[in-house]
Amino acid sequence: MKSRRAWVGAVLMAGCGMMALPAHASEIDLTVSVPSQAAEGGMAQNHLRLGVEPGGTDNFDTSWDAVAAFPSDVLTAVIRHPSYPAGRQSLWWDVRGDTFPQVWDIEVTSDQADAAISLSWTPPSTVAAQCAQVAWTLQDALTGQTYDLAASPSPYSFTNHVGTPHRFIVTASSMPTATPPPPPFNLWSPRQGRASVYLAWSGPRDPGLRYHLYREDDRGRVRVTPSPQSATSYVDTGLDAKGAMTYRVTAVDARGCESPYSAETVIAPRR
Repeated sequence: MKSRRAWVGAVLMAGCGMMALPAHASEIDLTVSVPSQAAEGGMAQNHLRLGVEPGGTDNFDTSWDAVAAFPSDVLTAVIRHPSYPAGRQSLWWDVRGDTFPQVWDIEVTSDQADAAISLSWTPPSTVAAQCAQVAWTLQDALTGQTYDLAASPSPYSFTNHVGTPHRFIVTASSMPTATPPPPPFNLWSPRQGRASVYLAWSGPRDPGLRYHLYREDDRGRVRVTPSPQSATSYVDTGLDAKGAMTYRVTAVDARGCESPYSAETVIAPRR
């Protein structure tokens, strides 16, 4: 199993397993800093990592979200989400699904009166898919100022007011970068067996196109093809669904840009 790390820097350290993001996901690292004589090097820091990932959810999910167990009065930067369980609001790592937009509500507090708190960030990885990119923005909820995290220089600073949390909103939005190919058509099933279905379809006259097949049944929706295939037919085997199965197909161009779903075809189970 792959691993991933979460950490709270300078004043406090914490660790836990993390799952690495694949190349088509996108993430942003934010570092929140405040001067503190009690901290190593005179600077207390918290690190927040936000990301989008197929399989992540908007709810608390232990396979994606890591919890920091050690808040500090010197500096606390937490991700707030109304659907997270009580007592699990302080998240140093948060991965959401790749539906867009995704929004993180970040709250920064410190007991350092009138100190200059700064936010800095690493340039985010931007590719969400070959048809689109992820645009990351940070908004200061107090002033309304919005920053493009890929284009704006960091850090961003503000004066701390003890007892008043400073709130930031980070948003990941999908920005189209290419026009996807048209979807395939005439999806049908010439024959079926007890545990298999033969499917065929037609595609646009483009020899560079490849195809993905999707199946939805009583267990949910899955992509049947592990990688895009050039053939316009497929035999789906090893089936044991108790109800009807719905199939859809997509076209993928040479850049990896995937079309919308084709019209569906529904196959009744064979007994």
